[in-house]
Amino acid sequence: MAKQVAEVEIHAIDSLKNDADDLDISVDLIDDGLFLGNLACARDHKTLEKLKITHILTLDLVPLPRTVLDRHTFTFKFVKLADIPKEDLITQLPTCNEFIKEAITNGGTVLVHCYFGVSRSAAIVIGYIMEKYSLCYEDAFVLVKSKRRFIGPNVGFVAQLKLFGHMGYQLNRDDPRFKQFRLKMAGQKLKQVKILPQLFADLVKPDPGLVRERPDPIVYRCKKCRRIVAGQSNIIPHIPKQVKIELAKKGMRPPPSTLTGLTCAENGQLLIDKLKSLACQIIEEKDCGVTVHDDGPSQVLDGYNEENMVDACITRADAVEACRLMWFVEPMAWMPDVTRAPSGKLHCPKCNNKIGSFSWLMGCKCPCGQKVAPAFYLVPSKVEWSNIVQNVQVTL
Repeated sequence: MAKQVAEVEIHAIDSLKNDADDLDISVDLIDDGLFLGNLACARDHKTLEKLKITHILTLDLVPLPRTVLDRHTFTFKFVKLADIPKEDLITQLPTCNEFIKEAITNGGTVLVHCYFGVSRSAAIVIGYIMEKYSLCYEDAFVLVKSKRRFIGPNVGFVAQLKLFGHMGYQLNRDDPRFKQFRLKMAGQKLKQVKILPQLFADLVKPDPGLVRERPDPIVYRCKKCRRIVAGQSNIIPHIPKQVKIELAKKGMRPPPSTLTGLTCAENGQLLIDKLKSLACQIIEEKDCGVTVHDDGPSQVLDGYNEENMVDACITRADAVEACRLMWFVEPMAWMPDVTRAPSGKLHCPKCNNKIGSFSWLMGCKCPCGQKVAPAFYLVPSKVEWSNIVQNVQVTL
């Protein structure tokens, strides 16, 4: 029997006439030893023999029929993947790329296919080309499209491929952008089952306030009791909204008021609050009818929306342009409600003082105007930053 890489339970029924029988065979050579095609090609034995296919990578909701899988001349890999923007493509890229590389290295020929050979399989092939030739998404897309003109990965896959390139063609679990992507995936599952699935249990990080052999050099502490509630590695930095940056660049200064009787500082605070409110209104109006322009190079990821699991606002941990008005963090063990509630308050585990909030689904809008979702945030007025680390600290 053919070597089967992935265990499956449901197979396409080839004894019944279905839509796949009406598909014309479509396949194109993309790179040395790599073909991209549709389901009809994968099911046609004569075509597979003609192309000297030895390995078949299937991206679909069901694997190939038993009549195909039972052919001992092929090695199969099946990845269950729907063609929707919310689907998790990026975590499949390393194993799929390895499958393709190993096959070609050993002298084999690979067919990568989905149903039409347009979105899912094209995304996998683009990811492979990106890694092989160290290309950004745009360049890899142009290369593949020059070989197969009607490819078109959905917007969610495009954003994930760009993120894959940003991380050096590997899954960097310490990258804040990948952390936020997985948090978004977990939020979708929590919405369905009302509890955080075990698959995402690793997203809840250890309590940084307990004993640690290698504590972070920079920590965030409750201002009331000085209990450590986060380390620098727990921060998920974001870029402020451009409208807020432009308002700040104007350097507006409030004059002393003869009408309100307030001091210059008090009057200034009122103006700042009004600017924040105005900025939010401008952002909301733009979000309703703004035209999105392509910024060219793939340094910009697709922005947040309900169909896209990659946030454009999340940036690298060392980014100098990161906003400091609110600290967004990853969920931690001292937050007991985050695994069983969609939203709630965050209290210091020592003094029980409220220091922030969380929301898996709705997220939170920072004072800078940027929305982050899911959001686990600490309020700067309740939490202080410190670079003084106590190597041994036990807080109960």
